[in-house]
Amino acid sequence: MRLANFRKKSRPQTANGITCTTAELLELRHKARSLLGQSSQKAYSIMSGSMLSKFRGRGMDYAESRIYTPGDDIRSIDWKVTARSDKPYTKLYMEERDHPIMTLVDFSPSLYFGTKEAFKSVIAARLAATIAWTAALNNDRIGGILQTAEERFDLRPKGGRKGVLALIHALAKATEQNLAEDSTSFLEQILHHAIRTIRPGSRIFLISDFYNFDQNLEQSLSRLRRHNDLILCQIIDPLELEAPAPGIYNISDGQKRARFNTKTADLRLAYSATFNEQREKLNRITTTLKIPYLKIVSGSDITGVMRRGLNLQRSGTRA
Repeated sequence: MRLANFRKKSRPQTANGITCTTAELLELRHKARSLLGQSSQKAYSIMSGSMLSKFRGRGMDYAESRIYTPGDDIRSIDWKVTARSDKPYTKLYMEERDHPIMTLVDFSPSLYFGTKEAFKSVIAARLAATIAWTAALNNDRIGGILQTAEERFDLRPKGGRKGVLALIHALAKATEQNLAEDSTSFLEQILHHAIRTIRPGSRIFLISDFYNFDQNLEQSLSRLRRHNDLILCQIIDPLELEAPAPGIYNISDGQKRARFNTKTADLRLAYSATFNEQREKLNRITTTLKIPYLKIVSGSDITGVMRRGLNLQRSGTRA
């Protein structure tokens, strides 16, 4: 069982937990500095990653050819494969150590909901901004893919502050988007687009509540992970961890109203089982694929979770 999403129509300009402002996300640079200040190393392992055995990019040794994507160096076009396939292909080389940070943020309708501190959509935006600032301080290029009900933000990696600012403006706008009429998840759309457009060798943070995912998720994650460093960040509201205390609650999606009765023990058990089943499936997938998996609960300290996560390796450790 799931509580209906609720969102006010007004769009305040100050931080209120319902939407994000650019000013609020700009301030997160201080938290990013504090994260980096905890270590004498220039970069944490979550940023430097446990590198793939073959670095992808322009270097001395040819690795493979793939479909050309905007932003690729035209000097690397594979003319022979292009001529045979009638489609533009580009060459990839070993030993290139330019690994941009990509934040993939799923703004599905289920994220515009929250019972503590802020909507999950706002928590997701804050997390993405914190990751971007941390990456910028490591002199990494930053890009992202954000999917909302109204539009997709496709941000090519840019260096330093330019990359962060482009992402921050998109994140703030995404939290103000109107909701879709249905509860369709955008997660699979993001993954399909990422597989087609993200250059191999990127470090990818996939941020979602993973509330609705289909049977193709494992295959999509496996394809994305094949040539990239991937980490999953699940946004969780405290109300999803356990059912509310026994009682009768009025709930609304902003238009319709209903009552939610949690006085029945069987209903509370069924409620908890729904969310537990979802998390167990996600745990199984990430364990099988050995993908690091962070859980961020609304109301908790994002930097605290990241500090633990920044020490993860690609062994699939949880935080």
